[in-house]
Amino acid sequence: MSGLLSLRPSHLLADPAGSAMVVVDSVVRNVTAEAWFYGQFIAAIALGLTIDLLRRRDLKARYFSKSVRLDAFYGLLEFAHLVTFTLMLPIGLAISHALQRWAPWLEIEALAQLPIWIQLLIVFVVTDFWVYWWHRLQHESRSVWQFHKTHHSQIHLNVMTTFRATILDRIVVLAVLAVPAAVMKVDAAYPVAIAAVLQFHQLIIHSDSGWSFGPLDRIFVSPSFHEVHHSSLEPHLDKNYGGVLSVWDHLFGTYAPRGERELEYGLVGERLPEAFLKQQLVPIVGLWRLWFAKAPIVDSVAGESAA
Repeated sequence: MSGLLSLRPSHLLADPAGSAMVVVDSVVRNVTAEAWFYGQFIAAIALGLTIDLLRRRDLKARYFSKSVRLDAFYGLLEFAHLVTFTLMLPIGLAISHALQRWAPWLEIEALAQLPIWIQLLIVFVVTDFWVYWWHRLQHESRSVWQFHKTHHSQIHLNVMTTFRATILDRIVVLAVLAVPAAVMKVDAAYPVAIAAVLQFHQLIIHSDSGWSFGPLDRIFVSPSFHEVHHSSLEPHLDKNYGGVLSVWDHLFGTYAPRGERELEYGLVGERLPEAFLKQQLVPIVGLWRLWFAKAPIVDSVAGESAA
């Protein structure tokens, strides 16, 4: 075993210099392996900035406000994998082991016998279908909404808003998505190229670029389609839930067209604190107000205006 996982307290004490080199080497190898991720993030930021310049938007409000700086902090945590390695990975493994032990009957072994490309196609479509219904529940259930609303609290939608989600929300989503993963036991993983496309897609649909895919909007979620989902205008509330495929919204009656009005973003009648630690408490405070305090959810957390 090599890298960070091979380090032990005894190694650190006996050979501090060697241990430091192990850390540096591990960081370099991981950064190199994820160069595609950093590259596509830079490309998405550059795309959004170019559009902002062409449209003569207020760059100070869009990129230097307190709310956007908070999005950047969420992004930094994502790039550093701090939450992923310390919480998400252990919890994800625990959930997977629990499902394998207590619900092995969920697994559809026949999928593993199919060609790899069919396995990947089935995983993609079924997972996206599951994401649609979970995302819809996040908006239609007042309890589940308390976990998800932080993602919608950004009034200056930008690429980094992709990462704005509380740790509790990420854990809940991880647990929910573990179910289709357990059902579809396959012997394949998305190639890096496909994973990169899917990640880049999530970045650009939060870019506030207004881009439409034209006729393909009926199949795939475009930036314009997803911006409607983040819109706080009344005709757009609780619409356009699709993750990658927009076809589910057209099939199940949750599609809303963009319209002619300029979009406005953020929560309706509520402002959350633009501080990382305070936002981690948003789901807890919201559930307490909803279940025990019998107080209105609106203004349940003292808000701070974006700079």
